[in-house]
Amino acid sequence: MAPEESRASLRASDADREQAIDVLKTAFARDRLARAEFGARVGQALVARTYADLAAATGSIPGPLIAGQPPGMSARVRQQRTRREMSHGELAQALGVSRQTVILIESGRYLPSLSLAFTIARFFGLTVDKMFGPDEEKTSPR
Repeated sequence: MAPEESRASLRASDADREQAIDVLKTAFARDRLARAEFGARVGQALVARTYADLAAATGSIPGPLIAGQPPGMSARVRQQRTRREMSHGELAQALGVSRQTVILIESGRYLPSLSLAFTIARFFGLTVDKMFGPDEEKTSPR
């Protein structure tokens, strides 16, 4: 059995469903999905129980499927966590998310929802702009 086939039957998490919906939002914003199809696929993603169900909801969308993450964002999350000497699990518990969600954010493979971005920034005592915005040294004129 191929790795993708064995993964297809695994249960999807809430974070997986959120990520699939982010993919659908990106596709809709880039005019790759009509409004009706977007609504139907979001509904499909919300009730998805397995990775195969999520793949069916996001499948056949032309172009890249993963929304981009601001440069440096994952490094800042990791930096703030390690500065406080916290494990992935400790941060996940403090934020009310899974350990895997923290790992995916730090690896740049998951873009947090707006509410989670606010929660992360508040937890670290930063503004959302400071936590997730572009690097200041790269955007300031020289």
